[in-house]
Amino acid sequence: GQSRPQANTKIPTRAVPMSDMNMATLVAHVKNAVRQTPVLGIPLVLVSLCLLAAAIVLAPFAAPLAIAYFFLNRSSEESGAKVASLSSGTKTGVTAVPKTPVTTTTVPLSTATSSKDTTAPAETAPPAPAPLTGSAALMAKMRKSGAVTGEKRAATGADTSVSTKASATKASAPPTIVDNNTDSRFFILYGGEASTQIARDLSDKAVANGFAPRLFAMDDFKQCDLCQTPCTAIFVVETIENAQPAEAAGTCLRFFNRKRKSGEKDSLRGVLTYAVLGLGDTNLLLDRQTTTAKDCNQAAQTLDSALLFLGAEKLVTRGECNDAAGLEQAFEPWCETLFPALAKALSSDGADAASTKNDGANTNAAIQTASKDAPASSPSIKFLYGSQTGNASEICVSMAAEAAGAKGFANVTCNSMNEKDVTDCLAPGNILVFVVSSTGDGDAPDNCDMFFTRLKRAAKAKTGGSVGVGTQYTVLGLGDQNYTAFMAVPRAFSTFMEKAGATAFYPRGEADDTLGLYEYAEVWQDALWEPLRKAVDDAPAFKLDPVKMAQEAAAVKALAKAVVDEEKAAEKARKEMAKESAEAKVEMAKEVTTKDAVPSTVETATPQPVQTATPSKIEGIPALPACRTHVKWLDAGKETAVYPIGGSVAKGDDAAFTAASPFLARVSAKTRMTAPESDRRVLHVEFDLTGGNNNSIGGDTESTGCNTNSSLDYQPGDSIGVLPMNDSSLVAKIAKRLNLDLTSVFTLDWAPGFEDSKSKPLPHVQPGSTVKQVLTHCIDLTSPVRKSQLRVFAEFCADDDAGKQVLLNLCSKSGKAAYAETIMSERPTLLEVLNLAPSCFGSDIQNTFGAFIDTTHQLQPRLYSITTAPECAPGKPCIAFSVVKHESPAGILRNGVATTWLDGFEVFPDHDGDEGTTKTVPVFIKKSHTFKPPADVTHPMLMIGPGTGVAPFRGFLQRRAKQLKELTDDKKLKEMGSTAKPGACVLFFGCRRRDEDFLYESDLTEFVEHGVLTNLMCAFSREQQEKRYVQHLIAEHAAEVAEIVKNETAQVFVCGDGGGMARDVHAALRNALVSDGGMDEQEAEALLVAMTKQGRYVRDIWS
Repeated sequence: GQSRPQANTKIPTRAVPMSDMNMATLVAHVKNAVRQTPVLGIPLVLVSLCLLAAAIVLAPFAAPLAIAYFFLNRSSEESGAKVASLSSGTKTGVTAVPKTPVTTTTVPLSTATSSKDTTAPAETAPPAPAPLTGSAALMAKMRKSGAVTGEKRAATGADTSVSTKASATKASAPPTIVDNNTDSRFFILYGGEASTQIARDLSDKAVANGFAPRLFAMDDFKQCDLCQTPCTAIFVVETIENAQPAEAAGTCLRFFNRKRKSGEKDSLRGVLTYAVLGLGDTNLLLDRQTTTAKDCNQAAQTLDSALLFLGAEKLVTRGECNDAAGLEQAFEPWCETLFPALAKALSSDGADAASTKNDGANTNAAIQTASKDAPASSPSIKFLYGSQTGNASEICVSMAAEAAGAKGFANVTCNSMNEKDVTDCLAPGNILVFVVSSTGDGDAPDNCDMFFTRLKRAAKAKTGGSVGVGTQYTVLGLGDQNYTAFMAVPRAFSTFMEKAGATAFYPRGEADDTLGLYEYAEVWQDALWEPLRKAVDDAPAFKLDPVKMAQEAAAVKALAKAVVDEEKAAEKARKEMAKESAEAKVEMAKEVTTKDAVPSTVETATPQPVQTATPSKIEGIPALPACRTHVKWLDAGKETAVYPIGGSVAKGDDAAFTAASPFLARVSAKTRMTAPESDRRVLHVEFDLTGGNNNSIGGDTESTGCNTNSSLDYQPGDSIGVLPMNDSSLVAKIAKRLNLDLTSVFTLDWAPGFEDSKSKPLPHVQPGSTVKQVLTHCIDLTSPVRKSQLRVFAEFCADDDAGKQVLLNLCSKSGKAAYAETIMSERPTLLEVLNLAPSCFGSDIQNTFGAFIDTTHQLQPRLYSITTAPECAPGKPCIAFSVVKHESPAGILRNGVATTWLDGFEVFPDHDGDEGTTKTVPVFIKKSHTFKPPADVTHPMLMIGPGTGVAPFRGFLQRRAKQLKELTDDKKLKEMGSTAKPGACVLFFGCRRRDEDFLYESDLTEFVEHGVLTNLMCAFSREQQEKRYVQHLIAEHAAEVAEIVKNETAQVFVCGDGGGMARDVHAALRNALVSDGGMDEQEAEALLVAMTKQGRYVRDIWS
């Protein structure tokens, strides 16, 4: 530890522990009281009899528990010894904490201001009692200190200690010295009763390590001047019932949270260095149906997030202690990581605090350099992404760039998973970081589906448990909790990697789009680097002896889990007896006002006004992503690629039509469904899938009547994927801007340092493609550009081009507001972005075109809900969509890529004509697992679909009409029972006006007339002065809605815009259950959550 000057020593007040002498005095007092007032003897006798009766009743239960506790305690000590032996001499990533009590040397106490020093008299130490372990040890400390008995704290942090003389007279043993140096800028702040003792223990440890901490209650945080004068602070924050902060911590949390909400980003940069330790108890959350275990440390998470946003520098990953599992399980290991980081931070004296403001700004070709110059012994770190909309790839690319740039890791690569071979990735010594999203039905994204399938096969094979031994990995999942299969794919990756024998070096993260993907990913990424360095250090051992390392890692993990399980079992009886008390506390907490409660969701800061000129100082420029490919130009006439991809014969491992190998379908019908005078253009389009075939699969022709490939069969609720083309005029303009000939032919190869003989770069770009083909079919020219793409574009600008600074600002942290307005709101095309910097890719394009293609995202397929059932349209699924067209804030007309392209398609109702000139659309069927009508027509069904969200329900009702017809069959009725009758079927639909955009009006009216639809509710938003939407109709028919939803077999479907409709409809359903379903708000929410998990409440929404 470092040597620190000692100032006036003050000791925290300690409560006097109960001793035999104290007990004797208490008995004497009771005897005297009874002698003086004999009546007191009666209640004492009654209490004694009750206690005796309770002891007799509980004896059969207590005896086995006492015996079990004896053996568990013994086994716990043996487990500690085993963990210590495993850890000695071998790095496994876990340090065992010995259970032997630590002996501390005590120092005579003195006061600097008095000439008459006093020394605590020496006492003969009594025999040492058996040491407590686990949570019991920490809770005993709290009871001893008065932390849980309501000990009153001093008015100020400086006075939290009492005089030496007073302490010496009260304490039974000399306490550890705490240096409360008033000149020190190192603070430990605590908020909550339990946190008081933890903070004191932390202070003792800090003093033992040579630091001079100052203890303050979080209520008094302003006395520390944390926002103005450079300092280091450790916050010990307690979360109580209902995931709320302890009262003593509330003021401090609200202060920093308000600063975050007001957008004071980076206001603490270079001022505050901090760490956060959270204390919570998941037992306090058992009655909250919508709360997860994470919320037992919600207060700490909120404070950590706010301080990060404000630019404070984090010392170590946030600690999260759960009393249900044992506070020390997280507290002791966290302390071991804290003090080395603390020593490093305090020894630097705050030098070069601003050096991280421009991470990666001067890192040219960071990943290439790191990979090329890495020593041969450096382990391979592979960042692998599976991304459907581009979010996962953006986060993964940025993460890999920072790893190779600012963080200095070697041998870093970044690829989509389908670009890599599973066997190569699972080689011993490799380190894998997966960033993967999950689609609505829990399917893997298109650019990782093959990798995912092969990983699953490898894990399930006979040698599955050994194929990944020696590989270390972690997973960051992206998802949206509005979907039923939330995090299905990321969790499956963790499962299959474990089954393959791989070792997780860092816990899986789960970023929820409803709370902010990028905000969560940033926090998860900040905490990744230290575990990643540990994994790099351990990689040689994993490569040399993978089985041994994997076994040791698994043993340590199992022992740690066993300790937790043992302590849970030991406290099970106490928890059962205290259940009623806990319920009472929760009920009392519900009544407490929460108007000042810290919100549990991540909130984004209020956007600041965009500056008209690029600021002279740009902060937080990201590291430069890898440019992994280069172009090999071919002679004219060497074109071998064929676009659009696909055909009438399926290709691939399973010989099915997929996004990578679609079916080329004709548009056989197209109808406009909105009125000609409407500014909305909604089309009904029919595709002809008849004739789809392959040589290996003989599909079932009964459902479609025409197809011989089962991958083209569809059912109500399925979607059809369309691979669109970019506008030809935009393609020509971009080629001209880049000074490229549209007919030039090229092939992509890996850039030096990224060679991979088993895969080709960018599978969506075929070898022998022309510039026109790639710009038309392969890359996205109209979606908002990602920050990683802007960073690469800036790298290929001339230094004297002012536009380079514009691009750098847009991708930087300080340019967040500018990015929101210039890119996300305005949505410029790639051509407009290139024109921001005239020199961007303006020279040597022959050599830099590979970087341009690599950094530009793939043109993604568009999914549309099928609006027919195969019984009514065999082999010819239909879709309905609005042709996207809107005006940007700058007044520029923006057109949708796929909808505009489909709108311009010619209709070919049959196969007559010249097949060579017939235009086709690359399509594939996307199966739905949960969004489909009930198989049993007696089950009630509630459908909510405003606008084009009604499209899939047309197919639902076509299927239901067939089911109802089958009910007339005597045999069917006999099977279902004579009392069987159809369940209620209600549809809520919304549009502007009946005569403008009432989609499928004739079909829906016919369904009502024939009894297929029992009730049709229509909200016409603009037919009256006040707008009325589907959620208003739900409120008006709350009784009918509540009756359906409460039925145990009911199914609820919501389809449409996910921006606000889905949230408002969910609230309306919950309110209906409260107002007319006899439930309170928590019970209603719990029912909807349960229905979601059961697949009975399914939402198919889009942005």
